[in-house]
Amino acid sequence: SDLERLVFGADNDDEDVDGEAVGEIDTQATSDEESERSDDNSDEENEDNGGEDTLFFVDTERPDQISNTNNGSSDSEEEDSEEEEEEEEKADTAAWVDDDTQNARVALKDSVRTRKLRKDEGENVVHGDVYEERLRQQFQKINPAPKWAQETQTGDAWVSDSEDSEDRKMRAGGDLLQSSKSLLSRSNALLPPSIIDIVRTRNGNQAAPSQSAVSAVQFHPTANVMLTAGLDKTLRLFEVDGKDNQKIQSIFFKDLPISSAQFIRGGQEVVVSGSRRWYYSVDVEKGAVTRISGIPGLPTLNSLKYMHGCNNGDRLAVMSNDGQIHLVSARTKQFIRTLPMNGVVRDVSFTADGNYLWSVGTDNEMYQWDLRQNQCVSRWHDQSLFRATRMEISSDTSYYASGDHAGMVNIYDVNAIRTQADDAAFLNVKPFKAIDNLTTSISGLRFNHSSEILGMFSNKSQGQLKLAHLPTGTVFSNWPSMSSSLGFVQCIDFSPHSGFMAVGNDKGKAMLYRLPHFQGY
Repeated sequence: SDLERLVFGADNDDEDVDGEAVGEIDTQATSDEESERSDDNSDEENEDNGGEDTLFFVDTERPDQISNTNNGSSDSEEEDSEEEEEEEEKADTAAWVDDDTQNARVALKDSVRTRKLRKDEGENVVHGDVYEERLRQQFQKINPAPKWAQETQTGDAWVSDSEDSEDRKMRAGGDLLQSSKSLLSRSNALLPPSIIDIVRTRNGNQAAPSQSAVSAVQFHPTANVMLTAGLDKTLRLFEVDGKDNQKIQSIFFKDLPISSAQFIRGGQEVVVSGSRRWYYSVDVEKGAVTRISGIPGLPTLNSLKYMHGCNNGDRLAVMSNDGQIHLVSARTKQFIRTLPMNGVVRDVSFTADGNYLWSVGTDNEMYQWDLRQNQCVSRWHDQSLFRATRMEISSDTSYYASGDHAGMVNIYDVNAIRTQADDAAFLNVKPFKAIDNLTTSISGLRFNHSSEILGMFSNKSQGQLKLAHLPTGTVFSNWPSMSSSLGFVQCIDFSPHSGFMAVGNDKGKAMLYRLPHFQGY
């Protein structure tokens, strides 16, 4: 039925919402992509944009307007009470009843997708109307009604349809006019420290799964759009709604297995790089694809595998195989400066404003670079790390986290270690929380937009993904569970307001999760 399709997806979906495979992946690859993949050894430039006029499209249509049907009220005030009662009974009675639905029997245990509808483990066969009601409850749980679609309530009395238009406007807008509270502010309730409310939705790339491991996944900073990329040389863009997640565009790069892909310059551009000396720039607004033949002034740099960008700054940072970080202008693609480190650079992270760059090396030395002056303003040794592998700075610069080769993740309070005499100096650097839930080398770290969640993962073993609560540093105990089927996690990202979390794995899937605590996208 249509309700089952909305909750579980189409019958030919490759995976149910619990993450258990029920069939083979339908690649849905276009003939153009297949023919170009046969020329893997060629270094010719490929700027094929899938044959569509635009690279980037966001559906901005407004939601269907919800109109309340007003059956009207009699102008006479002398109607009999019996007639009013009869009308109320008619209004509460369904227009028709489907006998087939009531007589149907559904065995919930027979399908993996329907097991979640059970109230307890022993329950199996239910009537058709009960099954329909639970489908509706599951749909509402995955897709809660937005605030603008909920009925307006003022005080203890509902707005009456019998009131004239002026009275209705005054009463319906009473709360709005009496308060200066922002309409866009989220709930003031704090995120619980031990249990996280998380719901699996359809895969973000369900319409076009990757044909290799997903090496990059990222949400657009302003639009409901997500990108995925991988070693199958294809960049894909999807419109994220948690239900259909339709594909917008895909671009196949004939000579570049993709290791890194990210939005830069406020989402106006996507840079795509890999283990080659060249990389690509995709102009989101114009739909143009440009091949950049390396970094001018650095002819010996043969790999741009580790390229990092910033949404709000005009810098690209390229990590070399030694202790050098090369800065490139995100706008002109011209080389700016090289930042030297003593040890081999392992990871870098931009601050949200793009003014600072943090980096860590294999010698466990942490650096803070001022990109306005292109110089190091602070440096310290982290004795709590064992061969650092990754680091990340939160969007509000209140925390930073580092991971090492042994699977340890340390979380630091920046305000606690920053000296009062000099805001750029860091002394007595000790983590306020050390997390040892992962057992293999840390491959990535990610803070959400409000610095309330830290995601950490390792791609060396299956299911190595954990979420930590901040500021307590407590790891959420209820997720992931044994049935999450994460595979080998390759990358993660949070949407701009943490309404969604995406997890890319080795099976070519960008698994999408809804975080109901965060009401925005």
